[in-house]
Amino acid sequence: MCNQEMVEVNTNELDTEISMLSNDNLLAMAEQAERRIDAINRIMSASLKITNERDWILIGGVPYLQETGATKVARLFGIGWSIESPILETDTDGHFTYSYKGKFTMGNISIEAEGSRSSRDEFFTGKEDKEKGKTAKKPQDIDKRDVKMSAYTNCINNGIKRILPGLRNLTAEDMAKAGLDCGKMQGYGFKGTSKNTNTTVNGDFKCENCGANITSQEASYSRANYQKELCRKCQVLAKKGELNGNTGNEQQNQGEQTKQN
Repeated sequence: MCNQEMVEVNTNELDTEISMLSNDNLLAMAEQAERRIDAINRIMSASLKITNERDWILIGGVPYLQETGATKVARLFGIGWSIESPILETDTDGHFTYSYKGKFTMGNISIEAEGSRSSRDEFFTGKEDKEKGKTAKKPQDIDKRDVKMSAYTNCINNGIKRILPGLRNLTAEDMAKAGLDCGKMQGYGFKGTSKNTNTTVNGDFKCENCGANITSQEASYSRANYQKELCRKCQVLAKKGELNGNTGNEQQNQGEQTKQN
């Protein structure tokens, strides 16, 4: 008898909760959810329209926003950030990891985000292929500047994507709807079909001045500072004014990084 009474009490409480949700509260929640979905879609649409194919990179066929594109989106929505000095951790085998932490603000909204990259990533070590005699790079052969720059970019992108949820989990279909052609994007996943003459068959980047192979980080950094994809040697030439690149951005960025470090 006691068990039956307990069941009846729980059922009545459940009916009361359902009754409360069945009234105006439930409709208001649904309308609010619809407005949020519409806002996210509009954010995504506006963000994609302000970028172009060179602001994105394909990794495994999935589009990822690079630092140049993230900066455009940040300016569009008035997003600001402050990045703390990087933390460098070194393992006993010599491999190392750079980590950044930053605070991002948009209006009265404020969030924190982190970004890190490790020298263990295959992107830096290269893929080992014993049959072809290829071995992965050792830690001492990996440029710390590449790993550090990549970690900084990750932090910026993570912060902007967190504060603007419409930029998460984008697909090639989303790109096409916004008028962006994934076939013109550099990266990995469209082997042999890239229409961009500055890429090799395997999706690597090439210096626009001398034709040397460069990494995506070098390409992104160079585009942001010199409006061209240049190798490090040609970036030095551009900094000296021996190329028609813009050196002002790099000098400003170096000043900011000096303050951070």
